[in-house]
Amino acid sequence: MSTTADLPPPRTVQTVGIVGWGRMGGPIGTFLVRSGWHVVATDPSDQARKALVAIGAEDAASVRGVGERADAVLVVVVDDAQVRSVFSGDDGILAGARAGTVVAICASVRPDTCRDLAAEAAQSGVHVIDVALVGGERGAEQAGLKLYCGGAAAAIDACRRAFAAFAIDVCAIGDVGSGQVAKTVNNLLLWSCLRADVEALRLGRALGVDPGKLRAFLSVGSGANRPLAEWGMHRLRWPGKDMEVALGLAEEAGLDLPMMKTLAPLMNELTVKDLEELR
Repeated sequence: MSTTADLPPPRTVQTVGIVGWGRMGGPIGTFLVRSGWHVVATDPSDQARKALVAIGAEDAASVRGVGERADAVLVVVVDDAQVRSVFSGDDGILAGARAGTVVAICASVRPDTCRDLAAEAAQSGVHVIDVALVGGERGAEQAGLKLYCGGAAAAIDACRRAFAAFAIDVCAIGDVGSGQVAKTVNNLLLWSCLRADVEALRLGRALGVDPGKLRAFLSVGSGANRPLAEWGMHRLRWPGKDMEVALGLAEEAGLDLPMMKTLAPLMNELTVKDLEELR
């Protein structure tokens, strides 16, 4: 039985594959193409496939086709089920990937999903790293993502030149799955700050102080935080999923997070309009 320790060296990355040309994968792929990379990609949407060809990427026609052509494959789908589905089976990445290929799980998934797939991929001589994307859609659109990576240093290093096309920080956290842990912790702090900001600004407004002026003053005080400084830029697409994952992992670890349990429904009821009203 092969293990990650028995894997061949990572391939020299010349062609980058992308599975999932959506809100995150599309901007990532676009910046890769603009930086001179040969990009081969696929997506179940006809419209997305037309868009990737229009930008200069190659349509692989299938997930397996991406695995066959790419030296490094970025999996930029939605959840654990989708990640598992594109890895395995006759049309999966592993059916086509060559030994030494690096597959980067960029979706927000459970750490054990990353570890399971790394063990499966090792049987084919394929490296798996988890590359959690921090910065959201705005970060992807500005080539300003921060990458929290878990996995072998050699596999992460093999992808750094490609990562530089769309990210400003590449952080090697630890073993496979640790990037997802770091992102979960990061997002708990993000949503905690954002909800606290909303309630504090509402109080200030109720007491007669304009929220915009308050934010300017608070930015130099001890209550300063990044969501407050970037007010109105958060699109609130993922807090529900983030909270569900975090609380699930905490329960499995036997850890009670009472503040986060309270925060989860409060984030679910928050909307972009709520943020706009406090500009």
